[in-house]
Amino acid sequence: MPDLKPIRSLMQPCFLLAFFLCLTLLGCKYEAGKDYFDRYTDWPRIQSRIPTDPAMEARIQELIAQMTLEEKVGQMIQGELQHVTPEDVRNYHLGSVLNGGGSWPDTNKYATAQDWLDIADALWEASMDDSDGHVAIPIIWGTDAVHGHSNVVGATLFPHNIGLGAANDPKLIRKIGRVTAQEVAVTGIDWTFAPTLAVVQDDRWGRTYEGYSEDGRIVFNYGGEMVRGLQGDFGEDHVVATAKHFIGDGGTLNGNDQGDTQVDENTLINLHAQGYYSALRAGVQTVMASFNSWNGEKMHGNGYLLNDVLKGKMGFDGLIVSDWNGIGQVDGCSDTDCIQAINAGIDLFMVPYANDWKAFYQNTLNAVNNGDISMDRINDAVSRILRVKLRAGLFEKPKPSERQLAGKEELLGSSEHRKVAREAVRKSLVLLKNHDDLLPLSRDTRVLVAGKSANSLSNQSGGWTISWQGTSLDEEKDFPGATSILQGIQQVADNVTFDESGLTADPNQHDVAIVVIGETPYAEGLGDLEGAKTLEHARNYPEDLATIEAIKAAGVPVVTLFVSGRPLYTNKELNQSDAFVAAWLPGSEGEGIADVLFRNNHGRVNHDFKGRLSYSWPAAPCHTPVNKGDDDYAPLFPFGYGLSYEDTDTLGNDLPEEERNYGCTQSEPGTGDTTDEPLNLFVNGSNQDNWVMRIGAPSNWGGKEVSMDPAVTTAIDGGEVEVSTEDGIIQFSAKRVKWADVGQVYMQASEVNLGQDLTTYYNSKTSVSFRVKVNEAPTGDVTLSAHCIYPCLGEVNIGDTLKALPVGEWQTINVPLVCLVNDGLDYSYVNTPFLIYSSSTADISLEEITWAPNTAPDEVDCSDLAPDTLTLTGPTDLYIDGMENTDIFNDPGVWAVSSWEPYTEDPSFVTLDSAYDDGGNIVVDATYGNPAAEHVAKGVVLFKPKATLDASATTKVSFDIKVKDFASSTGIIAKVVCDGECGTGDIVVLDNLSDLDVWHHVDIVFADYPELDAGKVTSALEVLPIWDSEMRNVHFQLDNIRFE
Repeated sequence: MPDLKPIRSLMQPCFLLAFFLCLTLLGCKYEAGKDYFDRYTDWPRIQSRIPTDPAMEARIQELIAQMTLEEKVGQMIQGELQHVTPEDVRNYHLGSVLNGGGSWPDTNKYATAQDWLDIADALWEASMDDSDGHVAIPIIWGTDAVHGHSNVVGATLFPHNIGLGAANDPKLIRKIGRVTAQEVAVTGIDWTFAPTLAVVQDDRWGRTYEGYSEDGRIVFNYGGEMVRGLQGDFGEDHVVATAKHFIGDGGTLNGNDQGDTQVDENTLINLHAQGYYSALRAGVQTVMASFNSWNGEKMHGNGYLLNDVLKGKMGFDGLIVSDWNGIGQVDGCSDTDCIQAINAGIDLFMVPYANDWKAFYQNTLNAVNNGDISMDRINDAVSRILRVKLRAGLFEKPKPSERQLAGKEELLGSSEHRKVAREAVRKSLVLLKNHDDLLPLSRDTRVLVAGKSANSLSNQSGGWTISWQGTSLDEEKDFPGATSILQGIQQVADNVTFDESGLTADPNQHDVAIVVIGETPYAEGLGDLEGAKTLEHARNYPEDLATIEAIKAAGVPVVTLFVSGRPLYTNKELNQSDAFVAAWLPGSEGEGIADVLFRNNHGRVNHDFKGRLSYSWPAAPCHTPVNKGDDDYAPLFPFGYGLSYEDTDTLGNDLPEEERNYGCTQSEPGTGDTTDEPLNLFVNGSNQDNWVMRIGAPSNWGGKEVSMDPAVTTAIDGGEVEVSTEDGIIQFSAKRVKWADVGQVYMQASEVNLGQDLTTYYNSKTSVSFRVKVNEAPTGDVTLSAHCIYPCLGEVNIGDTLKALPVGEWQTINVPLVCLVNDGLDYSYVNTPFLIYSSSTADISLEEITWAPNTAPDEVDCSDLAPDTLTLTGPTDLYIDGMENTDIFNDPGVWAVSSWEPYTEDPSFVTLDSAYDDGGNIVVDATYGNPAAEHVAKGVVLFKPKATLDASATTKVSFDIKVKDFASSTGIIAKVVCDGECGTGDIVVLDNLSDLDVWHHVDIVFADYPELDAGKVTSALEVLPIWDSEMRNVHFQLDNIRFE
């Protein structure tokens, strides 16, 4: 541990005053010297600042008395904007609509305020249409305005909550809420799903940045202030707020998103509920149920916590809304039917997709008529929905376009609003190191600015920005009026050079380098650090450390700005930095950073560092959980730490640099538990435990389950692979797999996206073992792989082995597991423990597929099993009016998913014609959507080599694309993938404003993408509509694909 100078407490006087006031209002006692969290033995009764209004309650009962059961159930449904029409609102009496992340009016990312208002008006008018004799009840529209009105291009983007927690300024929080409410009101929306009140305990969680702090005190102090800022007194410049996610979302085991919070009730009461006490006191009108479980029971079905505690003991009289299809995770429920969730106390159901909410509507009607749900429960739910609408003034307000702030585009990202965001950026910054008082810098300092995030508004804004994940954004068009960190520096410094790589660093030209590094955008579970990942930033983003080291080696002092959604293990970066600033995810106002880094024009401190850590900073790659108050609390930087310019930095440059090449939940390879029991996958002709045999091919990479009925032959519709049953060790114990073309057979977990920890097998000298009979030798390459949720995998070549076996004789093959691990398999998170892929025709029989312990030799040579590599020696055509070089490349294929799981229905979600005659020109033609794919599905058109491709002799992939119909998509992306996990990332090649029926030429230049290893290309080209947008009915064509 470094010798760190004590820093003034995070508990500033204004914080303490608000803290004591809140305690007084809650009616609890505070004793000097007594821990704040020990004060409750049961859930407290919270007195809301919004009193019960007898006249309003009477009106609610009058409305309910006039409503039919169908109208009541309709009020309980919230559909997604793209899946609700005004006619739906009128016919089903829908109570609410939401726009999910990346959902815009007519799917136009660049929709104007008037575009938003036009839809809001249409929905409102439909809800108020009582011409059929039904009751007119205004619809309420909700959105995820979580760091400003962040789904709208041009809106003010505030720092994410993790940065606001470091700012230690409750008054600022209320101002941010007020600004956000005004910008939401401009677009006619009534309700935001904010604030998040998670008390985050494990920084591996992908939503860590959505929480203000690991300490309930800060969350308590901020929750009510944000609610007051958003809701005000429900004038036309305010919106309804949401306290979310109730409860324990920040406390899941291992930080797993939507996982299990394994704590006692006292911990819920005195830690995780802190923000709700102040939010409810401030009058928050809605609470969102959490995806997580509490000790194994999903919150969406937990009647004790929702009904008995929140509505009962705590006295909450607003509405409880479910999260996106959250009811489908309750045992015995689906997205369309969940009696338990209704009876547990959820009032409004976020069931986004049209087919699902329509089925939910009918199933709920049936459940009431059958007596499974009482009319009292329905009336309670509807009364709460009406109460919120009445309190929000929706019955009195005119239609959205006629409200006070409607359509005032000048308020979106206004200068006054941006000033508030700029202030928030300044106050959020935490100075962790300042060797020899390098900071603040003079404005005439010769500055080199470097790092991947220096000029990236996407990186500095993070997830929940314009789209759900905050990815695939256009830096030029999607952030009008915003300022990158680089641009902010350029505004105040006289001599600035920008070189992202930092390779031009020169002490003769540069006095200092400001290097902006950190995480790239993610949201929710996609940001979880699970499996083989740790908190070590240098392991997750090695390019960042390389940039710092190159500049440091050149002799230029380094100021590191660390842009991240959580504290991370950064000892290597700290040792190489002369100054180090935690900048979190600052949002759209990058000049707020320059305000603090540089002196003013008179040479004096312009703004000092005010930020103090609201999360403890880890001292090791797996130093998590680490939270204030832990018995063994020993972080690198403690909660509340942060330097000011007047402080002396004692950190030094010799922090320990611990190495760990396995995940935080994994045992060290070769240590820990072992096993003698085989992992049976397919034995005696049957799938074992939760493993399922499937087949896949270009016509359906999503896969098709193989029937275990001996009389049934299973085949992919495209005819590439078929499986039948034959005798092996015993009758019907084997499956015969025939390849007519490219395809695969595999064993996969029944829950496709749930990996299993198989560390004990890795520790036990295990082999992937199977009996095989070659009926017809393979004519192409054959590989054996195991997957840790694709594209995470390890793969070996078994083609030569199979070709050498005598035809018609059973043999046992044992492939050492270590060979798959050496090639990239994460043995702690395996969902596909066995997969055989053939690039051409083959005919083999398989049985007794297992992971067999104690069958691998002590010394293993995996070199003979290394996957084959195909090498390009120069420019090579892939598709020019038809497939070229078919000895290298497979025919085009499709991989599709639905609700994040491989899409297995037939026909394929994407209709692909790889030899379409377009007026004499042969092209690849791809059309998305079909009647069998009613759920929102995603699809990717793939061009894969027959083995790993060494394309390092070329410099780019080029192709032509013609879009026939963007439909509801916001654009088209393309990418090249290498070695399963690396590649170019998503590249937006066309947006939906591009011309239709016109060929566009695209070059993907390898040098522009440093994370791409052109020597290990596993997918030559992947093309798809932008992931966050609706893909149905998109139609495009491809031609002239080549490596150059």
